[in-house]
Amino acid sequence: MARIERERFSHPWSRDYFRAELENGVAHLLVIESGRPAQVAGYLLFWRLGAELELHKIAVSAACGRRGLGERLLRHFLECGREWGCERAVLEVRAANEAAVRLYEKHGFLLAGRRREYYRQPVEDALVYVLDLAGRPGL
Repeated sequence: MARIERERFSHPWSRDYFRAELENGVAHLLVIESGRPAQVAGYLLFWRLGAELELHKIAVSAACGRRGLGERLLRHFLECGREWGCERAVLEVRAANEAAVRLYEKHGFLLAGRRREYYRQPVEDALVYVLDLAGRPGL
């Protein structure tokens, strides 16, 4: 996971940060492996906060890109929320990450807001997306 973090993110999380996330009691982690010997191909980290899911990380290694693994991870995230009876899922994404924005919108996420200059290295806005998991009209 650390390799993918460095490969995919300009400000990667440290192993200690991941460890702390997993010790908080609300975090869930899914890892997809590929190849022989098996190596981490991608991962998903999210929180369940009562009736809400928060997507914190979804990443796929460059070597395993364009195989649908990111979409599989996102589908797992949404399936967990629906199985648990969650009402909504939220996430934030770099405004320039067009591939991720397309993926989230394909799965029904709606733009709910923008956080100006939220990210560093480089400075960039975060787009906040929300998906109603309960099937209610409107959010």
